[in-house]
Amino acid sequence: MSIMSKRDWYLQQCNITQYVLRKANVFKGEVVNHIDDEIRLIVVAEQKPTQKIYFDILNAIRLNQEQVLFLTPSQLIIPSDDIDKVIWFIDINPDESWKRALTIQTTDLISLAKAPQQKRQLWQQLCEYENYFHPDRQ
Repeated sequence: MSIMSKRDWYLQQCNITQYVLRKANVFKGEVVNHIDDEIRLIVVAEQKPTQKIYFDILNAIRLNQEQVLFLTPSQLIIPSDDIDKVIWFIDINPDESWKRALTIQTTDLISLAKAPQQKRQLWQQLCEYENYFHPDRQ
């Protein structure tokens, strides 16, 4: 017979069944452990982008919402070596392990919309990764 803590004993006395939560990260929003094949771009930001420039960029690279996976930084729990998709960090400074991956890093979208040089750099990166967005066109 195992040793019971006071809390366990009280719960038992109240006829409360205890459950063991196997995937506690699910409640923290960390649910992504596999990325579907139809995903072509992963966007990492504190909040899901709603700005016009974001939708203009997706339209320019011919991606629809179903092909984009949005994650907050805390949801990005897959190691960088396990991801073969382009990852766009918006106003997030990724740690060093992500520097080797297929990443794009920009400032917040409001600032980006007002900065022609940054938009030009973003467009150059997007063109470099075009084969990842549309691998069937190679």
